[in-house]
Amino acid sequence: MSILNASEPDAIQLNGQTIDSELVKRANQIRNRVLQFRQEESGDWAEQIERAGRIPDALWDRIRELGFHKLTQPKWVGGEGLPLSLYFPILEEISHCHGSIRMIFHAYNSIWRTVGQGSKAQQEHWLTKLVDEGALVAFALTEPDNGTGIDLRTTANYENGKYMLNGRKHLITFAEEASVITVIAKMEGEAGRGGLTAFLVPNGTKGMNLEPMPHMMGDKGCSHAIITFENCEVAEDDVLGDVGEGFGVAVRGFLDQSRACIAQSAVGLAQEALDATLQFVRKRTTFGKAIASRQAIQMRLAEMQMAVQGARLLCLDAARKFDKGEDISLEASLAKGNAIRMVREVTDGALSLFGGIGYSVGSPVERLYRDARSLWFEEGTAEMQKMTIAEAMLTNARRRERARRKK
Repeated sequence: MSILNASEPDAIQLNGQTIDSELVKRANQIRNRVLQFRQEESGDWAEQIERAGRIPDALWDRIRELGFHKLTQPKWVGGEGLPLSLYFPILEEISHCHGSIRMIFHAYNSIWRTVGQGSKAQQEHWLTKLVDEGALVAFALTEPDNGTGIDLRTTANYENGKYMLNGRKHLITFAEEASVITVIAKMEGEAGRGGLTAFLVPNGTKGMNLEPMPHMMGDKGCSHAIITFENCEVAEDDVLGDVGEGFGVAVRGFLDQSRACIAQSAVGLAQEALDATLQFVRKRTTFGKAIASRQAIQMRLAEMQMAVQGARLLCLDAARKFDKGEDISLEASLAKGNAIRMVREVTDGALSLFGGIGYSVGSPVERLYRDARSLWFEEGTAEMQKMTIAEAMLTNARRRERARRKK
C-alpha cells in the first residue's frame, strides 16, 4: 500500500510543496509496517487489553521496537521527521486498531510538540529521551471545575528564583506513564490569555501527586489521572517558552494540530466500522437474499462512505496548511467538529445494520462504537469547535468589511 508515487529521483510535489522523494518512500515503508502490525498483531493485543483492562508493558515495548514512537519528531534528534501530510495516512491505518493502541500512537507523535516549542536545551534533553529511550510527554490543561479555558485555577507564583504550582488537573492521559508533563497554569494575579504560562514538570517532582481515574467507556486500558499540585517547585529553566505565552504553547503550538490528528483518527476508526459492516451485509441474508441487495441498506452504506471521505479530505486540508506553516485553528476545528458528527453517524449506522448481534460484546462493531465516543471529547467538544469556527468567521467578516471601506 502506498501513500503516493515516489518514483522521481530527487523530489516530488505534495500539496503544492516540494518534498524529498526519499521521505515519501520512507513514509510508505512505515505505512506498510503499520498495516502489517494491524493485520497480524493488533487483534491479539486488543484481546489482551480488553481482558486485563490495561495496556501490557510488552505493547509499549513493541511500539518502540517497531519505531512507531518517533514518526513526526525532527530528524536532528533521530525522528523520522514526517510532515502531517505523510503522517496522516499512517495515523489512519493505526486508527483501525484498538483505541488504546491509537492513543499510544497519538501520544508519542503529537504531544511531543509541546516540548518542541521549548529552548534548544529543553528540546535536546527531552526530545532525545523521547526518541532514544521511548520516554513520553503528557499534557495537563483540563481542570475539574474550569474545563480548558482561560479561567484556569491552577496557579504559578514566582518566589526566590523558582515557581510554585498549586491547583488541580484531571483527565490527563498517560500522566502515570509520562516522564514529563507539560502543565498550563495561570500566573498569580494575572488574567486572560496573557496570564497563562507553560511549565515542564518531570514526573515524580515533589508537590505533584497523581491519582488514577476510573476507566472510561471506550479505549479501555488507556490510563487517565488527576494531578494535584501543592507548592510544587518548578525551576526557571523549566518554563516552556516565555512567561505569559502558555496560550500559544497550548493552542497554536499543540492543540490545533492535535485536533486535526484526532479528526484523522476518527476517519480510521469509522472506515474500520464501515469495512466490517460491508463484510457483514454481504453475508447476512433475509428472505433468501443478502441484505446488501436491499436499496435501503445500499443508501445507508453510501451515506456512511460519503461522510468518511468528506472527513478525510478536511483532515488532509488541515495537514497541508500546517505543513506550510499556516495557522490552522479554523481548519483543525472544522476537521474535528465534522469528525465528531461523522464518527457518530458511521458507528451508529454500523450498529444499526448489524442489528442486535452488533450490540453483543465481542462483535466486530461493539468496541468500535465505544472507542468512537472518546473522540468526541479529545482536544475539545463539538461545541468548542463551533465556537472557534464562528469566531473565525466573524473575524474574517470584520476584516473584509474594513478592507471594503478602505477602497
